[in-house]
Amino acid sequence: MSSSAVILFAHGAREAEWAIPFEQVRDRLRAGGLRVELAYLEIMKPSLDEAARIFSEENVKDATIVPLFLAQGKHLQRELPEMVAALRRKYPGMSLRVTPALGDAPEILAAIVAWVKRSAR
Repeated sequence: MSSSAVILFAHGAREAEWAIPFEQVRDRLRAGGLRVELAYLEIMKPSLDEAARIFSEENVKDATIVPLFLAQGKHLQRELPEMVAALRRKYPGMSLRVTPALGDAPEILAAIVAWVKRSAR
C-alpha cells in the first residue's frame, strides 16, 4: 500500500444521491492509482476521523485532505482546523496537509466559467 493518500472532504447531506458526484471523483482518482477515501463533515459516513483511522491502520504516512467546498466558510475556517489538530494528536505518525477550498484554485474557477458559457448558449 502507498505511504501517501488523499481524503476528499465533503459536507454531507440527508439524500444519498447528493454524494454521487463526490463518489465519482473518488472513483476516478482510485482508477488512476491514487489511494483515496471520501469523508464527510456531517450526516454521511465515513467521517474525517474514520477516514484518517483507515489510513492509519494502513500505515499511510502522508495524507492530503482536499475540501470539496467551493469557498472558505465557517466549516473550513474554524471547524476543519480543529478537526485536523485533533487528528494530528490522535495519529502522530501521519502527516496531514489541507488544501485550500476548490474556489481558491484558478483552474476550477476557469472550468466553472467555461461551463456556464457553454450552458448559456
